[in-house]
Amino acid sequence: MRLSFVAFFLGFLSHTALAQLPNGSIAPDWTATDLNGTEHNLYALLDSGYQVIVDFSATWCGPCWNYHTSGVLETLHELYGPDGTNELRVFFIEGDDSTTQADLEGTGTATAGNWIAGTNYPIIDNGGDIFTAYECTYFPTIYTICPNKILTQSGQGSVQAHETILNSASCTAASMPNDVLLMDYVGDMSTCGDNPASLAVRMMNQGLDTLTSCTIQISKLLPFNQTEVLGSADWTGSLATYEFTTVSLIDVVLDISTIYVFDVISEDDIEGNNSTMGSVNSSEQSTNNLEIRLKTDMAPNELGWTLTDDLDNVVAEVLPGSEMTQTLTEYLWDVTLPSLGCYKLTLYDAGGDGWIAGATSMAGVGYLIVNSMDGEDLVDEEVFFQSTDDFTTVEFQFEAATETAVREEDAPRLLSLHPNPAADAATLTFATSQAGPGWVDVFHVTGKHVIHCPLGQLAPGNHFQTLDLTSLEAGTYLVQLHAGDQIQCLTLMHP
Repeated sequence: MRLSFVAFFLGFLSHTALAQLPNGSIAPDWTATDLNGTEHNLYALLDSGYQVIVDFSATWCGPCWNYHTSGVLETLHELYGPDGTNELRVFFIEGDDSTTQADLEGTGTATAGNWIAGTNYPIIDNGGDIFTAYECTYFPTIYTICPNKILTQSGQGSVQAHETILNSASCTAASMPNDVLLMDYVGDMSTCGDNPASLAVRMMNQGLDTLTSCTIQISKLLPFNQTEVLGSADWTGSLATYEFTTVSLIDVVLDISTIYVFDVISEDDIEGNNSTMGSVNSSEQSTNNLEIRLKTDMAPNELGWTLTDDLDNVVAEVLPGSEMTQTLTEYLWDVTLPSLGCYKLTLYDAGGDGWIAGATSMAGVGYLIVNSMDGEDLVDEEVFFQSTDDFTTVEFQFEAATETAVREEDAPRLLSLHPNPAADAATLTFATSQAGPGWVDVFHVTGKHVIHCPLGQLAPGNHFQTLDLTSLEAGTYLVQLHAGDQIQCLTLMHP
């Protein structure tokens, strides 16, 4: 029997974990000519104060056609385009360069209909390079890009859902002298053992005057939507309009997963964009003998994983195409960690589309499971890692701890949300190792508490809870699961 133990925890996806450019990214610039011969440059439009919606579609894509013919983008163009309030520009970008003009006209062999007839906004053909620059992996991908160049994946939303993004304080053009926008959380998303987490945010000058100073308050989110102020940080510098920077705040030591709230508390002309949130996850224990199970999807040669220590030395790895060659097949590896310390397991997909590669009718067929082992036997409930969304890389942090028994107060072993992004409803899947009360809270990234879902008294084992999202506005949300005295968090995208 092995006497040293290892602690695992499920970390948030890093900014590189999603195949699509994540919300809060700066939109890459592009210049393209539409079917009428008119040239368009994204940054020139944004610098003129316009908001931009980009619909990446393909002529053969059924869901693209359904949304195209819904009239949502035509309505937005009519209301807010050149013949409306003149605040918005809408573009259809055909992202598959193998399609033809005949396909756009509905007479080719790879088309769902006539894409040109009735379309009142510009159509750009052969936009594959732009599609790639935005790291897109599926059709349709629809982005809303604000004048400050920040993008949001607005998806196949309704007119009202798109209007919510367009009318938000963070998406309107700069209009006041002093306006600080907290873009997103960019600090540590996980901790290893007693190591502190460094908290940081991205901050943009959304004002017309040069920004030279501001003060940001840091609070910890407590149960029942209470907060505890931890301190504040002063920033000084020089940011012109729409320039942004990373602001380092404070270091924190935590023993449970925690959501932090960040607020601008210095003088500011617009309060609606002064807050953002971020989460840091903590560790839980298991033995140092690991059993790694990975089931492939329809593109097994694209999948691989690497296990590294805290110095980035490779402990074990399986490269794409080296071992996993069969579709829909489970592969198993036994790994023994060489020493105590911090480790990272990185799952990656060379194609950038995660589990769903080539399996449009079987999305989510792949999985990754890590079991803690004592010889031939499972020590505790399985430590379960799974990503059902598109990904390029997903990182899971863990810690080789001291020679102690497996903790009985382990946090929930499994936590996933599917689908994500989700429009009307999403299913939260989780597991508990002890009985206790449970509930789910959902917060908008601005800190607004939008959903409270009591779960009652939870027995040990696996659980499923459907969340009704119909009342939510489009945006990014943090889902916080309470199970007994443990807390787990993940991010929800609502188009």
